[in-house]
Amino acid sequence: MLAYFRTKPERSGARRCHRGPLESMSAVNFTRFLVLSLLVGLSCHYPLVGQPKQEVRGLWVVRTSIRTPEAIDKLVEEAADNGFNTLVVQVRGRGDALYLSQLEPRSEILRGQSEDFDPLGYLLQKAKARNLRVHAWINTLLVHMANGQPPTGHVLARHPEWAMVPSRLASPLYGAKAKSPESLARIGAVIKKRGEATEGFYLDPAEPSVRQFLAQVCSDLASRYAVDGLHVDYLRYPNPDFGFGRTALDSFRDEIDKNLKPAMRKRMSKAFAKNRLCYTEQFPRQWDSFRRQQVTQLLKQVRRSVKAQRPEIRLTAAVTGDSQVGFDQKFQDWKLWMEEDLLDGLCPMAYTPDNSVFKNQVAIARGFSFGGQVWAGIGAWRTSIDSTIEKISIARRIRADGFLLFCYGTLSEDSNETSSQPIERLKAFLTEPRTK
Repeated sequence: MLAYFRTKPERSGARRCHRGPLESMSAVNFTRFLVLSLLVGLSCHYPLVGQPKQEVRGLWVVRTSIRTPEAIDKLVEEAADNGFNTLVVQVRGRGDALYLSQLEPRSEILRGQSEDFDPLGYLLQKAKARNLRVHAWINTLLVHMANGQPPTGHVLARHPEWAMVPSRLASPLYGAKAKSPESLARIGAVIKKRGEATEGFYLDPAEPSVRQFLAQVCSDLASRYAVDGLHVDYLRYPNPDFGFGRTALDSFRDEIDKNLKPAMRKRMSKAFAKNRLCYTEQFPRQWDSFRRQQVTQLLKQVRRSVKAQRPEIRLTAAVTGDSQVGFDQKFQDWKLWMEEDLLDGLCPMAYTPDNSVFKNQVAIARGFSFGGQVWAGIGAWRTSIDSTIEKISIARRIRADGFLLFCYGTLSEDSNETSSQPIERLKAFLTEPRTK
């Protein structure tokens, strides 16, 4: 068990707090929310029992920063020399591997490197020598960009039917056409029109085979590399317009039919034959809840698979900074995940430049951590070093267990403001003695 994680008390029979607006909370859950909020306020003045002594000072490291041994040497040296103690390193970017995977193809960005070069293995060797902790960062459901066909061996090349389907293609791809590679081109055309709202191809967590595959990817990595933790990202839907594949629609229909009277079930069956979206349109609230359940089920399978290999490994997740947006539009119920002990730590991506918004987002995560760790995610690429330092100070006052800066690559670049790199400017702040 790593020293910087608090031991979490076992919870049994706990009621679930409501994930919607505060005004719809039950009396019990609203009382719990007030108590948690009070604890967050008190923790700003009094240390919590069992609070870790060592703050997590981390860097998110994107895959382009570890594509050569020289780049890894530079990363480790700069992180260790400038006051950081944790590296969260992206080793699965878009359904590829920057490690020796048994399940997925080697990343294209390693082209030109020796075939025996293992970025993660090399990084672990170098990082441990400098007392840096390493968490393997895995993009889960986002697996390919909208442009071009996936390479040979890619999960979508082998299983195009696993791609998340937009609502407008629900009927056209409902039949056997979804298994055709041409279906990816049609989905890709929709993704391109949505731009940043979608980002690329996602796997559909409503597919049982998708959940099983991603759990295998995570457990394979955890079993063969001595990483301190596994950090899952893109554990969400891109937006409400996606997730309308055949398996999802059929599963949702079966779930709804169980509670319908025979006459209504017969009418809906006839309507479904003409319009594959009739159930999702008739029962939109239940449809959203169904999609949240699919993401949560995926996390459960990942945790179960990983912990079976290495019970001591820490499982953390990067989640949407705005919890309501995450719940309503990304179907990411991270408050439930923390309550049900599905995560050891939570990393809200509070990338806003606004300090007051940042404070609120991190405080909400702290209040709903249920004894788990909270690492404040700071969008250092969007703001100045002075603003980044201010946000670290805010996270400390809220008693977050640490912070992660996004990302190492931008901090390591030459700054136009001064003759020193941004990461070097953080050193004095991070290494100076902290006053209580």
